[in-house]
Amino acid sequence: MSEFRQNPITKQWVLIAPKRAMRPDEYKTHSVMSGVPEFDSSCAFCPGNEPLNMELYRTPVKGDWQVRIVENKFHALDKTTVYRRKDFYVSRSGHGNHEVVITRRHNEPVALQSASTIELSLAVFVERYKAIIEDENVAYVQIFHNHGRDAGASLIHPHYQIMATPLIPPHVHSEVSGCFHYYRLNKTCIYCDIIKEEILVKDRLVHETEHFVVISAYASRKPFETWILPKKHGARFEDITAEERKNLAFVLKTVLGQLYTKLADPPLNFYFHTMPVARSQHTMHEEGSYHWHLTVFPRITIWAGFEYATGIPVNPVPPEQTAEFLRSK
Repeated sequence: MSEFRQNPITKQWVLIAPKRAMRPDEYKTHSVMSGVPEFDSSCAFCPGNEPLNMELYRTPVKGDWQVRIVENKFHALDKTTVYRRKDFYVSRSGHGNHEVVITRRHNEPVALQSASTIELSLAVFVERYKAIIEDENVAYVQIFHNHGRDAGASLIHPHYQIMATPLIPPHVHSEVSGCFHYYRLNKTCIYCDIIKEEILVKDRLVHETEHFVVISAYASRKPFETWILPKKHGARFEDITAEERKNLAFVLKTVLGQLYTKLADPPLNFYFHTMPVARSQHTMHEEGSYHWHLTVFPRITIWAGFEYATGIPVNPVPPEQTAEFLRSK
């Protein structure tokens, strides 16, 4: 039976339409990394081609690097004169950062990387975040990963991107506002309440550790939309402890490994949502109600006319079904 579901935070509606569905295991797509060699001399990100990129960072500094950061050659944002213009239309400068975080092995997607490599990447994200927000014109820093051309990756070599913007993205703003309004009404964090509900009900619970829960989102926009939520309330990913970072690396590897194995290495995105940079009392006031998190978003269905016309995603697989599928051996 079809059902409209509302995201309790952003209030976005989603249409769950099971009659349009295949079985979860039939959503396997072409493998993104199938046949990819361990090293490709023509790849700009592979070891040996370091001079092709303007390097900003590497670790370790000596010997074989495991993670390095370069400027995005085809950057979407620039270091430019900051302005805001409002006539009939409103515009502002595209000031910001656009960096690429590269892991060493050409054919090793995050799902197959060691937990220690993922943990190292997480530590690098935090370090770069803290450096980037020193720019007083940066309002938000977005960390994300594209896996496969269908998910927007122009190069097959595993990498992440970090983009810093002079404004708060609308989706982040709606999350922050939704959390704040819920807190004012209920005196509790909505993500903390979601965690309690999902652990109690268990229908959409995929995985649980000491520090994190993994759920198939109640109002999933696409099949297998997965949320990784820290159990401890906190507004900022960048405040993660070393112990939490280690556990998150294990959880992320587990989630991506399940998708890699059970859906045959599908194209996907995952991204972090953290509190905007505290530049004003208003942002700092909302900080107590927000809860950072990570979203994994497989790209195995496409939007069609209804979705573009209405802005309502159609998801043919109920999240309860995807959670059961991911939990199964």
